Amino acid sequence: MVSSNIPSTVSFANGQSVTNYFKAFINFMNVQSEVYANLPFAIYYSESQYKTLTYSTVDRLSTNLACKWHKDLHEIDVVSFIGDHSVDYLIVILAAMKLRVTLMLISPRNSNNAVINLLEKTKSKLLIANSKYQTKVNCIAEEVPDIKVLIIESMDIDKLVEEPLNPDQEVLMNQNFTEEDIKKPVLVLHSSGSTSLPKPLYFSNQYLFNLFNYYKLDIITSKLGDLDETDTCLSCVPIFHTLGLFSVFTMCTIGGKIVFLEKLPVSPNEIQFALEYNNCTLMCAPPIIYAEMVHHVKETKNYANIRRLKLALFGGAPFKKETGEWLHKHMNIRNLFGSTEMGIFMTSDVNPLSDNWNSLAPYQIDPTAPAYVQLETDDQSFPDKKHLYIRAGCPTLATNVCNRPDGGYSSNDLFIEDPNYPGYYCYIGRRDDILTMQNGEKTSPIPMESTIRQCSLVKQVVVLGENRLATAALIEINMDYAICYGPEEIISIVHAAVKDANKECPSHSTILPQMIKILPFNKTLPSTDKGTVVRKQAEAEYIEIVEGLYKEFMEGSSRSTANNKISTTWTTEKTEGFLTNSLAEVLCLPESYFKECNKSMFDYGLNSLTSVQLCNRISEYFGDIPQNLVFQFPTIQSLSKYLLSGVKEDATYLDEMRYRQTQDLANEYIKKANIDFPIANGIYSNKSNTVIMLTGATGSLGSFMLRNLLQDSSVKKVYAIIRGEKDILMDRLFKSFKDRSLDTSLLMTDRLEVLPMNFNDTFLGFGKDKYYKLKQEVTIVQHCAWLLDFNMSIEHYNKECIAPFYNLLKFAFNQVNPMHMHFVSSVSASANYGDVVPEDHLPLDSHVCMPMGYAHSKFVVEVLLGFLIKEKNFPCYIERLGQVCGDSINGIWNTSEQYPLMFIGGGSVMHKMPVLDVVVDWVPVDHAATSITDIMLRTADLAANTNQSVYHIVNTRTIPWNDILQFLKEAGMSFDTVIPSEWIEELQKNNANPAYKLLNYYEQNFNESFKMPIWETRKTASLIPNIKKTPIVDASSFIKLLKYWESVGFYDPFM
Repeated sequence: MVSSNIPSTVSFANGQSVTNYFKAFINFMNVQSEVYANLPFAIYYSESQYKTLTYSTVDRLSTNLACKWHKDLHEIDVVSFIGDHSVDYLIVILAAMKLRVTLMLISPRNSNNAVINLLEKTKSKLLIANSKYQTKVNCIAEEVPDIKVLIIESMDIDKLVEEPLNPDQEVLMNQNFTEEDIKKPVLVLHSSGSTSLPKPLYFSNQYLFNLFNYYKLDIITSKLGDLDETDTCLSCVPIFHTLGLFSVFTMCTIGGKIVFLEKLPVSPNEIQFALEYNNCTLMCAPPIIYAEMVHHVKETKNYANIRRLKLALFGGAPFKKETGEWLHKHMNIRNLFGSTEMGIFMTSDVNPLSDNWNSLAPYQIDPTAPAYVQLETDDQSFPDKKHLYIRAGCPTLATNVCNRPDGGYSSNDLFIEDPNYPGYYCYIGRRDDILTMQNGEKTSPIPMESTIRQCSLVKQVVVLGENRLATAALIEINMDYAICYGPEEIISIVHAAVKDANKECPSHSTILPQMIKILPFNKTLPSTDKGTVVRKQAEAEYIEIVEGLYKEFMEGSSRSTANNKISTTWTTEKTEGFLTNSLAEVLCLPESYFKECNKSMFDYGLNSLTSVQLCNRISEYFGDIPQNLVFQFPTIQSLSKYLLSGVKEDATYLDEMRYRQTQDLANEYIKKANIDFPIANGIYSNKSNTVIMLTGATGSLGSFMLRNLLQDSSVKKVYAIIRGEKDILMDRLFKSFKDRSLDTSLLMTDRLEVLPMNFNDTFLGFGKDKYYKLKQEVTIVQHCAWLLDFNMSIEHYNKECIAPFYNLLKFAFNQVNPMHMHFVSSVSASANYGDVVPEDHLPLDSHVCMPMGYAHSKFVVEVLLGFLIKEKNFPCYIERLGQVCGDSINGIWNTSEQYPLMFIGGGSVMHKMPVLDVVVDWVPVDHAATSITDIMLRTADLAANTNQSVYHIVNTRTIPWNDILQFLKEAGMSFDTVIPSEWIEELQKNNANPAYKLLNYYEQNFNESFKMPIWETRKTASLIPNIKKTPIVDASSFIKLLKYWESVGFYDPFM
């Protein structure tokens, strides 16, 4: 800030001197526009390049817009604006400031109801919106009386810069600023609305000056050095958020430049281009943006752009430690903390030489006054835990923000001092913490507790669910009212209150009846002096009750035999009626909704949470049943048949039933295929153009297969069939390649065409014309897409996978020269074949596969394809895939698979791993993909040959399981080895363990006698000799795997 007319004592480093001198932020901006008139201010993306507006040009554009809007705005107190983050938004804000009206910045992501609420609370009389949001705004305006609407188009900046300054501006603009302007509201921003409707918060001129002073404070400049007009900041935060405003207008204090991206959110490529094109020295973004940058920088090895940054600020959400540490090694990444209510006033140490990139300390707002920020002990029993309190009169507080009698503000934010950096604090959460559940879903307990507490019988309530499958509620009864009711009435009234709370929350947050615990009348929930229940303390105090609730929920309680005796006399009709009633009760739907007894209950909306509830309901009448029973019998009809069979808790019986169903289904498909498919005539030319249809291209194996096919010049074209809406298919493909560090430029070719997948449709979702065109063009079909869910039964797989695949078979079949049909099967389809599995078709005996729906489904398809090649001369190929592990380059292995879950859940969480009597023939996914694509291309011109149609994609070199355990230890894990039953028993104790989700699978397949056969590879190696060179996993493989899992937050090496 340079001007001979401004006293030297006016400085952001000197208390409130700037605020008191300028009085209004727009007055300050007017001066800055003169001081830095010809220097660039706003850099914006237009016509594939970045263009620049100087300080004086931005000032002129905003002044002209203010003059244009004067007649519509000058008599209005509050004007609202909805638009996207852009340089247009900056001009609108400055224009409103020049007109001296209060402007509310509304996020376009708000629901209509939220916007209506904001307009009504602020008494806004004019709503301005970009034409993109015209429909939304018109709907809103119908609900708000007396609101006027002004729709504007995106600004034609090139045209506007040619317009001269409006000659009436001195008359129209009020340039007189007084003491009253300091506290006058200038902008209105709103809270996020994560726990309720967003609330408006008024920003005064004083607030803005103190929000934007960051780069001029001594605590910053003394460590970072002076920033000036040569600095450029890339802002990746919308300007209608507090952090977005901060990142834009802090640059004005130093005469610097601010870069507006074309759109938000932004891709790593766009960020790198912006950083490089504009020589950015500063950056401000949420953590997710930096996290995405990490992968891109590692991939491109382009470190120059981030190393140029003097300071990279983040805020708004916590950072994963591993990501932050990596960034800290390559750039000066630093944390900011604040909120819309209280501005930004905490920062980590900006000194580039400091390793403290994350923990925070308050920076002095006014050196001449006592510290406004106070970290006070939150609970005397936990003295190290500090609560953030803002003293009354703090100039960073939004207008009228206070929640204490003394006028101060309790933020509800909790910290603990960083032992490595005294005076700096680590953020640990809020008093009203959001619960993160086992499945990753978020639950906001505060509104639920508030609703339940409205019941007069409830004195206190706490909702739990952190790292749990379901929520639970502990209820403290108000004895003043309870004496008027009997026990059953109390239970009924409390349950009704919980039901009311469930109406207002998402389905995953629903508190089930059996998860409600009314505490004994002499027990109380721990609470603060202000009456707030201390959630973690309550859970710790009643841990036995809580664990009992969850144990009973997961395992079912001990049942009396009374109801069980009644159920033994039930008919099929009565049992199906009972199941329909129970399903309706669990899903809160009318019984009339469930018209088809042979329809999967999961199609009606049953999920993993409600399936437990349904099993518990059934147990009340039929005794203890397995919790995965509804996965085994997913229809009312099949479940009723099982319940009436009189066989209970006999795993062998259940397995045999499934084997019989699988056998029957295989026979049905063979019978059907015998009618639907005539005998084919194959006359293939070795000069044929290879056109491939590939499914599953966004999966791990499919992505690498697609990469290989696009790299092979003999492949004329690839049609990638992907699930989802048409307009996002290519985005999904790009993301899949990017996530696996594959070359995305391969996808930018006319040799690739992406099509939607709907194999339930007669024409597979392609449309009739496209269907028949492809039927003549495609020469090879590779079906790699298949549901992987070890809980689901063969019935579910038939509907979801096998029946649609049969339609694909009909597409691939031509009586003359049918397409070569490839199917990625699984070794699980032949795991019970014997000690050695030959490269041949399976016998028509379902017992050769493992006892789970996934293996059953693969078996059915295998025997069907075997029939088609033997009896119909249809060239069908089976690639029997063994265990695939992370790729050999980066070690990227899906965290949802059985072995990653076992390694982390066992080796890292429990520090126990099972000793298994197996040999390991795992194949890195990139090598598995190469083997399969080699088979596809080398058999492309061959006629159907039964003896050369089954191949095993396993490692020809095997190692014992004990070697795997040793490699894990060499890679850094520490654990004991135990027998499988002990390992499973330990896993059963902790449903928060990531491996717990596959507990049923481990129980079925991991035991002391667990042993897998050897899959022969003689024929496979003869066709593709390179399979013999497949690398075996070793300690270096696990170092890559653990590094990748750590980078995505799946593995914590310090656990």
